[in-house]
Amino acid sequence: MVKACVLIKAVPIKGKRIMDELNKIEGVVRTFMVYGRADIVVLAETKEYEEVLRMVDKIHTIDGVRSTETLVEAW
Repeated sequence: MVKACVLIKAVPIKGKRIMDELNKIEGVVRTFMVYGRADIVVLAETKEYEEVLRMVDKIHTIDGVRSTETLVEAW
């Protein structure tokens, strides 16, 4: 099991709609808005590392997503 945390910088007025789209992506366990260097956090679990890559590719296609930072659990 691969666990990851994706930090998303987003266009502020699109946050709720982005979260709705994120929750449709396979592997997404939880999403929430935060204050700080990121606007939205995605907690994810996948079977393989390559699935994390595909998930992040999908995240980048969502309108309003400016950038991401992916943190994969070391062990």
